[in-house]
Amino acid sequence: MKGSKGELLAFRLDLEYDGNRYQGWQKQGTGQTAQGVKTVAGTLERCLYDLGLDVITLGGSGRTDAGVHARRQVAHLHVHPAKGLTPGRLREYLDKELPYDIALLDVRPVDRAFHARHDAQSRTYDYQIALRKSAFAKPYAWWLRKRLDVSRLEAAWNHFQGFHDMSAFADLTGQEDPRSEIQACELEVHRGLLILRVRASHFLRKQVRRMVGAAVTCGVGEADPARIARDLAKPTDAANLHWGALAAPSAGLFLTHVQYGAADPAPPVAPMVLVP
Repeated sequence: MKGSKGELLAFRLDLEYDGNRYQGWQKQGTGQTAQGVKTVAGTLERCLYDLGLDVITLGGSGRTDAGVHARRQVAHLHVHPAKGLTPGRLREYLDKELPYDIALLDVRPVDRAFHARHDAQSRTYDYQIALRKSAFAKPYAWWLRKRLDVSRLEAAWNHFQGFHDMSAFADLTGQEDPRSEIQACELEVHRGLLILRVRASHFLRKQVRRMVGAAVTCGVGEADPARIARDLAKPTDAANLHWGALAAPSAGLFLTHVQYGAADPAPPVAPMVLVP
């Protein structure tokens, strides 16, 4: 299936993936790997090239860091027209050729102006914490060896809701704006699993993992929830180093939903691994 020059075709791809084997979503370099770095976008792009498509643009709604999973990542794909290329044909091929830990949930034609990142109104992440040691949960949940006070954890987690300078809770690069509007912070317990959910218009690098790590540090009694409030109000370099060292492991983190309109709400909080 060879691409032909002409007006570009645009598709929206919705995907899920297990991030354990990947260095995040974003492609690094040329091809599937660059200097041994395997990414989700790079793997997807290689499948598209193998199909014979002339890929012009492949962009995600946001990067997920190494080891982070996605229940629903959204991407836009621009390709030159190709004989026989339809959404159904594209899905059939990718279902067959993508590795076992990347799955296409939906593919649909969209206007070329659609941009998975710029058009997104919010992103929702869930973080899973196992409340007991489980033989099956380790790749998808953080098991704490220390006793966790859920009420202290929730008090700490709730401090993040609102508009804040997140300088103490993110890995900042360059001149990026450290301010973020945290639209919602939720906590739910599903039997042996505690799930922290956070929704915002955008997130900075490692922000969610540092937020979770800070809340858990309070939940195990090693910090006062009021310290989070202070470091949000007056962030310092020392606070950034402190919370950066306590970031939660990537394995428990899932990009759960990307919202593009009011009629597209996030799904209910639900576990991605059962811990009875």
